[in-house]
Amino acid sequence: MTLVLFGLAGVMIVFMMVSNNKRKKQAAETEQKLLPGAEVLTGFGVYGTLISMDRDARKADVEIAPGVIVTIDPRYAGAVVPPAVSETVEDAPVVESIPDDAAGIETKAEYGQRVEDSSKPQKSDD
Repeated sequence: MTLVLFGLAGVMIVFMMVSNNKRKKQAAETEQKLLPGAEVLTGFGVYGTLISMDRDARKADVEIAPGVIVTIDPRYAGAVVPPAVSETVEDAPVVESIPDDAAGIETKAEYGQRVEDSSKPQKSDD
């Protein structure tokens, strides 16, 4: 029984070390992407553009609006936002137009769908 407990503790320690190394690797990759001009999402949920960073003094200037620059700790520049990919005309979804004479077509209600009965008088709020 004691051997099983020691084995379990050893497995837990190994998993903790692996996850810690993975977290350090992700932090290093994020730090490499933090270059002036990169769009960042701060740890407190504000998007901005990184203007400058001084790693020794632990200060980063982030422009959050035109002319509004805040100084934060670089560790709070949580994520670098990847550039948006714009859709081209070829990639845009095809939208079929609905013919004008389709207004009178009645459709059958699906199970659980509400259908208003036009034969019953409607209540009014008057």
